[in-house]
Parts: sequence; structure tokens; C-alpha cells
Amino acid sequence: MSRDQGNGSPRAGESHNDLSGSSGHVVQAGSVTGDIHFHQPPTDRSRPMPRQLPADVHGFVNRSDELAQLDALLTGLEGDRPAVSVHVVAGTPGAGKTSLALHWAHRVGHLFPDGQLFVNLRGYDPGEPVTAEQALRGFLRALGVPATEVPGDTDNAAAL
Repeated sequence: MSRDQGNGSPRAGESHNDLSGSSGHVVQAGSVTGDIHFHQPPTDRSRPMPRQLPADVHGFVNRSDELAQLDALLTGLEGDRPAVSVHVVAGTPGAGKTSLALHWAHRVGHLFPDGQLFVNLRGYDPGEPVTAEQALRGFLRALGVPATEVPGDTDNAAAL
């Protein structure tokens, strides 16, 4: 919008819009036909926001190449938005796979504002490994699904 030089008021036939304070979304248009829709997730915060990551690894060093590779996975083809993908960090027991993944997850946690889920599958720990059903039940409970509504079979729990 242009203004008169002298008093800062709009020229004849033009409108004046001011915005002060804070606003999540603003639309300015000369004329609008139809509706304006802002598509975003519901703002219902009655459900918990899971933050299941264990503490970051104290004294984490090196692995800068691996961290850079993980950082690169977050970028879409245009380099402007996170890509949806699943990746596996593989290696021998004790090589630091979990430490690398946890350290990186803490570095990029702000890119996942809806929360983070974590499960220790106990693949190399003593005791029985975690089953798929146990992992799914834990995730669904962390996402706010009441225990009584979590399906008893793995396929239905995964679908939920």
C-alpha cells in the first residue's frame, strides 16, 4: 500500500491496515472471493506430547561425518523441508549406534515439535527383547490412547 508523503494516511480510495501485537497468520488481499482456509493440525493439547528421548550422551565426540549424513536425511529434494523417511543405523554391538542416534535426535528435536518416541528394543541387553506389540502399546499410550482402547493384536495396534 502506498501512503501520502506528508501524513502517512492512505491515498484516496485506498484502505489502511494495521497489525500490532502478535498473530499466527495474516492474509492481506485486495478482494477475496470464497473462503480462506488455514490447514493445520488441531490445537487440542489435551493429549500428551511425547518426549521419550533418554538424556543426551554426555561427552559425545567425533562422528561428525555420520552426524552430517543424518542431517542430510532431513532435507527434501528442494532442500527446504523435512522429508518423511525411515533410516537404520547398523553396526556391531558396542559400536555406539544408540549413542549416535540419541545425540543426533537431541540436536534436531526442535524440528519435531509434535514430540519424539523412543523404545529400547533390548537387542543386545540381557533379558528378553521387546516385542512389536509391547513397543506399539508403549507408543500408543505415549500418544494418549487409553490402555483400554489399545487393540490387543499387533496388526490393529499398528493400524491405529
